Amino acid sequence: MNDLILEALRIRITRVFPAQIRAASAPLTDEQLWWRPNESSNSLANIVIHLTGSINHFLNRNLGGIDFTRDRPAEFANRSEASKAEVLGAFDAMIAEAERTFAKLTPEQLPDPSPEPKLNANVFEDLLGVAMHISNHAGQIVWIAKMFQEGSVDEVWIKTHRSEGAWKR
Repeated sequence: MNDLILEALRIRITRVFPAQIRAASAPLTDEQLWWRPNESSNSLANIVIHLTGSINHFLNRNLGGIDFTRDRPAEFANRSEASKAEVLGAFDAMIAEAERTFAKLTPEQLPDPSPEPKLNANVFEDLLGVAMHISNHAGQIVWIAKMFQEGSVDEVWIKTHRSEGAWKR
């Protein structure tokens, strides 16, 4: 069962939710990527930057062993207005690293103690937390994109689950 769980989490963290984020971002301009309804809200770009930092920390550093120092407040404070290509390029690099991290993980490691014992008891809970986190923010990103272009990401959830192998046809 652990091999099924690990594979299901890998597919969603490295393929399905990133595909949703890319599909939602694709039709948007750089200006739309950085739009925020007010100063206390995040832009789509800030959410992608936040996911990049969070997953690099909780998955790629803690479980994959990469050298990474996170600055969480900077993820939300960023107003650099970097291009969509730059923001998504960093996100894609993090996802590529996540694939390498998953390639090293074994089903036998799922019950191992978490490297963040104040948050989770074991590696499975770490991975579940990463999956839930990216899922939550992917939903926000899709919603923001739909505000700009009605119909631009219709059925993205279903399409990406099918195209990225989360659902058998």
